[in-house]
Amino acid sequence: MHSAPAIEGASTAVTTVSIRERFERALHRALFAALVATLIFGPLALGIVQDWSTAVLELAAAALLPLWLAWRLVATPARPIRWSPLFPPMLLILCVAIIQILFHRTAYLNDTLSELWLCLAYGILAFVAAQLLRHAYLLLFAKCAALFASLYAVFAVLQGLTSNGRIYWLIKPHAGSVYGSYVNHNHYAGFMELLLPTALVLALEPALRREKRFLLAFSTIVMAASIFLSQSRGGMIALIAEMLFLGLIWMIQFSPTKSAIIFFVFCLATALALVRIAPQQIASRIADFSDPARLQIHRDSFRMFAAHPFLGSGLGTFPTVFPHYRVFYDGFIVNHAHDDYLELLLDAGSLGFAAAVWFLVALYRNGLRNLRLAKVSSSARIAAAALAGCTGLLVHSFLDFNLHIPANAAWFYVLCILASSPLSHNKA
Repeated sequence: MHSAPAIEGASTAVTTVSIRERFERALHRALFAALVATLIFGPLALGIVQDWSTAVLELAAAALLPLWLAWRLVATPARPIRWSPLFPPMLLILCVAIIQILFHRTAYLNDTLSELWLCLAYGILAFVAAQLLRHAYLLLFAKCAALFASLYAVFAVLQGLTSNGRIYWLIKPHAGSVYGSYVNHNHYAGFMELLLPTALVLALEPALRREKRFLLAFSTIVMAASIFLSQSRGGMIALIAEMLFLGLIWMIQFSPTKSAIIFFVFCLATALALVRIAPQQIASRIADFSDPARLQIHRDSFRMFAAHPFLGSGLGTFPTVFPHYRVFYDGFIVNHAHDDYLELLLDAGSLGFAAAVWFLVALYRNGLRNLRLAKVSSSARIAAAALAGCTGLLVHSFLDFNLHIPANAAWFYVLCILASSPLSHNKA
């Protein structure tokens, strides 16, 4: 007698669950698309070095939080908040900035506030990446990153050969050595260092079809060649360092002979491409190591650190404070220390520098632990590529200020999360 209402009630429940599942999947896809679009926006917007693009990055990052919260509330069963070992040192850096602001320990409040908002944006991007990029979405993210970097490298090479120093063939910067859509060629190289290992590792994936593998391998060679064509010496050194790092990982985890051959062929193909395109310019750039201004900046920076040893002069205040300690003058404005580690020490003092050391220890301890699964897990191989890319930028950071370019910093922190987040023992 009651079978019809029971069936009707069950049908209504199934329909409700189905609608909720579809809504959850839609939010999941929207969150993924928003994260990828925010990261891609950075390099295209001249590295986010202008006020308008900085505001867009911060607003986009802020918009990700309610989108993530809606996805989490709709999800069935409830999704746990995933913790990363990198979050505590990142929170400590935020605390340093807040202490500087609250206790008036910053030389210029506006600069430190601006840097605090940027750090919050990086933290949100890293947090969302930790919640979202797992298994299938991690592989999809790696493919999106490799595709964008490949197309961007082709654009950069073509523009470099035809635009006469103009970005997008239209914009002529007042100063700088343009490459790609970056005013400074070193920052183009920094971005390419981050994503090149991901493209290379995807090209080595055993499940990939031969034609796709060949296309990815060719794209990776173009990416590597573009770093040399940008004539960034720091980029060249960083690329060599990350290739040695990644090659060593593959030799340990897989066949040493086969891995050595693969990386030798990659390096040889890149060298042949460079010899074909622009051998003289690259050779002259490699031979030119004279840079007395950088050494003078480092020398005068020690006086600045001695005046603010514990909490620093305030995050983001280096361009304001350094002129008071600068002895040399060469006619140029020094807006960065050209060494991310040194600038952090000066801006955030010993406490902020200790947080950075903690961050790096956590990154490599957990990143190297994930490498144990590289033979059986594509997620672990992507994590290895992310760690190699971060290693390249960290090497470059001794010679430049890529981590003060928001587009590169955003990608760096997201890749750090991918490299260090705990992985499950499946083959995803």
